[in-house]
Amino acid sequence: MAPKPSEKKRSLSDAMLFVHAERDETSKAGDRPPGTTGDESDLPKPYSVRELVALLNRTLSTIDGGRKIRVIGEVGSARLGDHWYFSLKDGSKAKIECSFFAQRRRLDPDTATPVVGSLMVATGQLEYWDQGGRLSLIVHQLREEGEGDLHRRFERLKSDLEAAGYFDPSARLPLPTFPRRILMITSREGAARRDIEETARQRWPGLEILMHHVAVQGTLATPRIAAAIRKARAVAPSLGVDAIVLTRGGGSLEDLWCFNERAVADAIQESRRAAVERHLAGGPRPVPLVSAIGHETDLTIADLVADHRTSTPTQAAMALVPDANEHRGILAGRGGRMRLLVERRCGESAARLEFASRHEVLRRPDRLLIPHERRLDDLEGRLKVAIQGQVATRRARLDRHGTGLERVAPRSRLAVAATTLAAASDRLARVIQGRLAESKTRIDHASQRLASTNPDQVLSRGYSLTLDREGRPIRSTTRLAKGDVVTTRLASGEFDASVEVTRPSGDPDSG
Repeated sequence: MAPKPSEKKRSLSDAMLFVHAERDETSKAGDRPPGTTGDESDLPKPYSVRELVALLNRTLSTIDGGRKIRVIGEVGSARLGDHWYFSLKDGSKAKIECSFFAQRRRLDPDTATPVVGSLMVATGQLEYWDQGGRLSLIVHQLREEGEGDLHRRFERLKSDLEAAGYFDPSARLPLPTFPRRILMITSREGAARRDIEETARQRWPGLEILMHHVAVQGTLATPRIAAAIRKARAVAPSLGVDAIVLTRGGGSLEDLWCFNERAVADAIQESRRAAVERHLAGGPRPVPLVSAIGHETDLTIADLVADHRTSTPTQAAMALVPDANEHRGILAGRGGRMRLLVERRCGESAARLEFASRHEVLRRPDRLLIPHERRLDDLEGRLKVAIQGQVATRRARLDRHGTGLERVAPRSRLAVAATTLAAASDRLARVIQGRLAESKTRIDHASQRLASTNPDQVLSRGYSLTLDREGRPIRSTTRLAKGDVVTTRLASGEFDASVEVTRPSGDPDSG
């Protein structure tokens, strides 16, 4: 809760009085500056700037008994980088600068973001910055004004767990009808233990109650409660425990906060899921967990995730432990009704037996067999006729199949195939011979046409062929020069000659 304005003014006034008193004491103990007169003896000793800053910071640290102060105000300006620098102001236009450093901000995941115009509550210590020459609030915690911080954390975690399926009613385990042994997770010094034990002893004296001692308040309680829940779920079947009770007495929201942490919700949900999976794999039956935390008006995250929630430890014992006196009355009433039903049923049965003994069927039971014997004889005759018909039908079918098999016997099919193959071989031989004769004729004709175009035939008629050094025919004198050696081929032999004179023809196409 933020301090009242009057308390703030009183704290600042006390701080200023402290500064003046300390300065007066220092000035009295020090020497007078040289050259001063007796009239200047009352003047204080001058401070250096660093001494004054140190004195201011010491004085600021004593405000409100040295505790952290809380300041509420509207965000006037904000620079949000790695470090946050913003100002808080109120309707009187008073303003104070605030600094929220990254190292401290990362330690608080619930930090609210300062937005210009929003109402915030900053918790921290006042400090005078010597290099900047200004007073600022070094923030340790920053929250939005409105509902309490714990309430916002509760609602945020509740929404997250509901979205993750932690509150699914179909996943909750049923309570045992007649538990023989229950296990309490609570503090051995707490009143919740005594309430459950006394109520259970009054309702069902034969019930055995085991206890797992654990701290149920404080910062270290959360991990210990979570570990106790996981261990209790795991060992409960081997201990013969039929139900687990997580309980403690009433208290403030801060006292009960260890039951509102995510670690406890995870322990309840994950241990329940693991127990169900072991049961589906052939393991023991999963043991339910009953939550009984605080008074009737208290509600925790553990209550919402548990298999069953009761408002008080006493109601937890009443929900789990049957009332022996009540069940004695129930058993007595059911016993009387059972006797009446048995006597009535015996009377009705005796009357029915007397009536049945006079019936014709019981006096002459052999008459019941006559129609059945006739039916059996009729069925026997029909069965013989049906069998004979089936045999005749199957024999005729076998004869038809035998005739068909003879027609497609391999021996006759091989004879037909041999005749077909012989005829095909004769046709193939005739076709090959005809193709060979035709090919031979075509080769003879091609040889004659080739011989008619042979250059040697031309040479035999007195012509010659002149070749250059590379053996290529020379068709024009433009390719020759004086002194070139050419080879002339005749019909019989060839000779080399040297070019002396070239006489090109007048034909332009001769090249």
